[in-house]
Amino acid sequence: MGQAADPERRDVIRSVAFILVYVIVIGAGALLLLPKFWYIWIVLVILGMLILVNWHREQTAYCCPKCEHIYEISFLTDLTAPHGINRDGAWLLLRCPNCRQRRKTKVLKRVERELS
Repeated sequence: MGQAADPERRDVIRSVAFILVYVIVIGAGALLLLPKFWYIWIVLVILGMLILVNWHREQTAYCCPKCEHIYEISFLTDLTAPHGINRDGAWLLLRCPNCRQRRKTKVLKRVERELS
C-alpha cells in the first residue's frame, strides 16, 4: 500500500460533489422513468452506487485508533460497513487486521508515491 494522509478540504468537497451528482441523477431518473420504466431506474440506482463505492474504496485508507495500523479494505467491506461522520471526521466501523479490535476507524486519503 502507498502512503495515507488526512483528507483535505478539497477532498471532502469532491466527495460531497460526487454524492450530490449521484442524488441528482437518481432523482431525475425517478421523475423520468418511474413508474413505467421502474426496472431501468433500479439498474441506474445500483450501477451508480457500485461506481460510487468503488471510487471511494480506491481513494481511501483507514487508521485503527488503537494500534494506528493503516490499511485498505475490500469493495464488499466498503459497501456493507457502517459509515458516519463526527467532529473528528469520517469513520467506518471496521475490524483492524493488525490488533483484531472492532472500532470506528478514521478515514484517510491515499497518497500515491512520486517516482524518483
